[in-house]
Amino acid sequence: MSQIFSSADTTAWGLADPPHASGKVNPYFLDLDRLLARVEGATTPYQVLGVEPDVLREPIDRAFREIVTMLYPPYPISATLPAEMLARIERAFDKVVPAFALLACFARRRDYDTTRSAAAATAPSPNPPQPSPQAISINQPALPRAAHVESAKSVANNNRRRTDRLKMAIPVRVIGVDRPGDEKWREMAETLDVSRTGLRLRLNRPVHYGMVLYLSLPLPTKLRSHGFADNGYNVYALVRRIEPLKKGIRIIGLEFIGEHPPAGYLDKPWGTFRTKRWAGNERRRASRLDRAEAVRIEYISAAMPSTIREEAMTENVSRTGLRLIVRAAPPEFDLLRITSAARHFEGLAILRNRFQGKDGLERLCLQFLNKEWPI
Repeated sequence: MSQIFSSADTTAWGLADPPHASGKVNPYFLDLDRLLARVEGATTPYQVLGVEPDVLREPIDRAFREIVTMLYPPYPISATLPAEMLARIERAFDKVVPAFALLACFARRRDYDTTRSAAAATAPSPNPPQPSPQAISINQPALPRAAHVESAKSVANNNRRRTDRLKMAIPVRVIGVDRPGDEKWREMAETLDVSRTGLRLRLNRPVHYGMVLYLSLPLPTKLRSHGFADNGYNVYALVRRIEPLKKGIRIIGLEFIGEHPPAGYLDKPWGTFRTKRWAGNERRRASRLDRAEAVRIEYISAAMPSTIREEAMTENVSRTGLRLIVRAAPPEFDLLRITSAARHFEGLAILRNRFQGKDGLERLCLQFLNKEWPI
């Protein structure tokens, strides 16, 4: 674990109007209220998800997705919900995730069903016998569970990744704050892959490098660093990678921070944070050379009406990318065009990281897409 130091179409829902438009209650509002009432009154994970005890895995997944879709509609719809309803939604989500995590895991579900059957078989009779005065109750203490500890020095191969990734689609609730004065935003997403140190997911909401997000997901126990006995897993994560926008969705790479936020987050949750330098194996595809060269860059974005250009200076270069010192980089953009007249080079690049140097100037770490830099 690193240490921190520093639209959907509303017509698809049948909700073109707010829940109380024209004095009528929207059908979605009624369905949501019924769902919340069921979850609130549920006493078993099967009741929470609305499935039978003998159900197979696929209906469990489907039920969970349908519930999450109902709880978190697109923003134009959720914006019309009253505050008390939003609070009920959050409480329901905190109850639905553990239920799904238990029923989706064969071993946990088996243990739960066994315990439940045993409890039903040994239920007390209407007139239970009184214990004798000599009876002694003994509580068997639970054995402590060992946590996985990973050391970078133990990695003996040339794998560039800190830990192996597992392709796994897990529903995850993402919470973040964009800027001062903003309310927290929430979005339901699904992971593309996960590991002990982070995950990748698709996200509609724009985020920026160094942003801290709060995640809630039913992560497998073997991939956790805390909360081993909990059904759900809550963890703070740092935005480390942002892929170019495709069909309105970005792929985001997140690095886990831990169960507690970094220093300064509670005072400035919209701030930018950085991790300490990786001390393990060299992870770059090509070695970098410290070299200062003048280049011209163009920031390309579908959201900007015109292209922003500026002159910049390289700080280091490699065949596959470079680091630039810039002054006028916009907050959000999709691609960059790098031009060097001295080297007769012009190519497209994607942003891999950005941070502010000790001199107060911003650095952009870039990876080339279609060409290699002439070394």
